[in-house]
Amino acid sequence: MSFKNHIKGARAEAIVAAHLINLGYYVFTPVVNMQGPVDIMAIDDDGNFILIDAKHEGKRASKGRPRKTRIHRVRTPTQKKLGVRIAYVTSDDRVDFVPKLE
Repeated sequence: MSFKNHIKGARAEAIVAAHLINLGYYVFTPVVNMQGPVDIMAIDDDGNFILIDAKHEGKRASKGRPRKTRIHRVRTPTQKKLGVRIAYVTSDDRVDFVPKLE
């Protein structure tokens, strides 16, 4: 991974964390293992938690399409087992969760 990609990833994590805080979640990030299946853990006041893998949204030009489309990341088997959501951060700093938050 290039240094530029590392910066994009760290920025995406910070934007997602701030977004979750604004939604009222308590936000935690792993300190020991930076290469795990989860970037962010968030808990609401009712004790419900979500696990997030933050990604900077990449786009790709496809033949026959007028606009670039999102490159959808595939969750690893471990992420699927844990119920990890992907949080895409768009170029205008919007956060889009897949699957959506309730």
